[in-house]
Amino acid sequence: NRDSLWANSALVVTVSPDDPILDKYRSTHGETLAGLEFQRDMERSAYQLGGNNMTVPVQRLTDFVNGVVSSSIPSSSYRLGASSAALHDIYPKPLYNALANAITDHFDKQMPGFLCEDALLHGVETRTSSPVRVVRDQKTLEAGGVENLFPAGEGAGFAGGIVSAAVDGLVV
Repeated sequence: NRDSLWANSALVVTVSPDDPILDKYRSTHGETLAGLEFQRDMERSAYQLGGNNMTVPVQRLTDFVNGVVSSSIPSSSYRLGASSAALHDIYPKPLYNALANAITDHFDKQMPGFLCEDALLHGVETRTSSPVRVVRDQKTLEAGGVENLFPAGEGAGFAGGIVSAAVDGLVV
């Protein structure tokens, strides 16, 4: 619906496979599944903050960058309901700092008014790309240990969106 009151967009921070944020997950779930468990942990935290009932936790963008819970929230496009929550506490500090910095030092400077009382952050978006990467041979691009299997695109962990997935498919 292009004439909606709301924008459907996301603020994204990259968590690379060697990111220190994943250290505790690597120690309990191994190298391969650390990203997946981190993703699940973030989603579990958001579910709990929303009241354990599919209500989405939200926070005014101004309150998010200031690290305070919103005392009131504007209406939301999320159909199952929204409840004010401390989204700033869900994220590991490096991710929170990256998001807050992007909002205040980049988005709001390039688009004055981006950071405002009416902007509502819904948490969390964890499904922008695959948390697992299928290993492939650098020369043949075949999956490690499997002949004639050529992992490519987002699901295999080699892309972060439709365009980069298509480009990866062309390369493979």
